[in-house]
Amino acid sequence: MFAIANKQQKKEYTENKLSTRKRAAKEACHLYIRTRDKNKPCICCGKPLGDDYHAGHFLESGNNPLTRYDEDNIHAQRVDCNYFKGGDSGDYKENLIKKIGMERVDALLEKKGGSIKRTADDYRDIEKYFKDKLTSLK
Repeated sequence: MFAIANKQQKKEYTENKLSTRKRAAKEACHLYIRTRDKNKPCICCGKPLGDDYHAGHFLESGNNPLTRYDEDNIHAQRVDCNYFKGGDSGDYKENLIKKIGMERVDALLEKKGGSIKRTADDYRDIEKYFKDKLTSLK
């Protein structure tokens, strides 16, 4: 009986751990973006995405927490554009303007930098939001 209680407590702890929730939110967000943009060209270079492509950020996610989960900031991107060309092969901004318009790009740029403190529940809400959006795509 004691081992079962400890197992349940460990599961609850892991499920509510900030890093677990953050990872789950990121995975749900990126899966939604990759599904949304499937069969579209790379936002950077315009070439076909191929089978293995990323959900690439216009404003880099590590330094821009306010736009980390913003759908306008994340688009399908070829691996070579994302990894080997610093996330941008040169045309991300121009192609983004064509895709979403200058007004929305300006709104993203206004959110550049900044900080936000998210809780495990915040990440759980983000995960649910993107899972719901993914379901509506299918």
